Amino acid sequence: MAVDLLDVKLGARVLDAGCGVGGPMRAIAAHSGAHVVGITINEYQVNRARAHNKKAGLDSQCEVVCGNFLQMPFADNSFDGGYSIEATCHAPKLQDVYSEIYRVLKPGSLYVYYKWVTTELYCEDDPKHVEIIQGIERGDALPGLRRFDEIAEIARKVGFEVVKEKDLAKPSAMPWWVRLKMGRIAYWRNHVLVMVLAFLGIAPKGVVDVHEMLFKTADYLVRGDGDEEAVGLVWRFDF
Repeated sequence: MAVDLLDVKLGARVLDAGCGVGGPMRAIAAHSGAHVVGITINEYQVNRARAHNKKAGLDSQCEVVCGNFLQMPFADNSFDGGYSIEATCHAPKLQDVYSEIYRVLKPGSLYVYYKWVTTELYCEDDPKHVEIIQGIERGDALPGLRRFDEIAEIARKVGFEVVKEKDLAKPSAMPWWVRLKMGRIAYWRNHVLVMVLAFLGIAPKGVVDVHEMLFKTADYLVRGDGDEEAVGLVWRFDF
């Protein structure tokens, strides 16, 4: 979807701000023929992304840079488009990362992103809502979920023109959170399997704790969006 919204052409230079291990990067490069440059602050992710790019035969189209997207080592006006997928929500100050992205994009180019936000249903005075949001923030390592109505305003402040925005947590088909639902029996079955793999040394140290954390986070997401309580949503903004 992002590549279609960006309308990038063959050979275009596209920024992936917060690329992780590069899944979207490879899909966009393969689909469009563009040259995608990703940046992530995590060196492990850089190495994994480069390995995956090479395995997919896309290393000539996909470049991965280890760096901070708040201070990117790229020249002004050097990209034909850009995108972020659940990445800029990790920035302590959203205005800082948007300013930096705006700096490196060519005038008139588009920037597309997906982001977790809270909906208009969220009430900061409701202890149940606060518990759910804080659980999501801990599980996804977020500095704090922002309100749905403040994201576009921050983008405008740094110079972007908001062309379109859409709530992607309201699909026409099955709700996204249904896949996260897991009964206690299924959880314990998986948990025992993970414990055995860790005991045998097949799974790395700490994987049992990670499994527990992910289960709790999934439960918060289901309670939040599934029960229409608070929730962190994914929004799309096109600039």
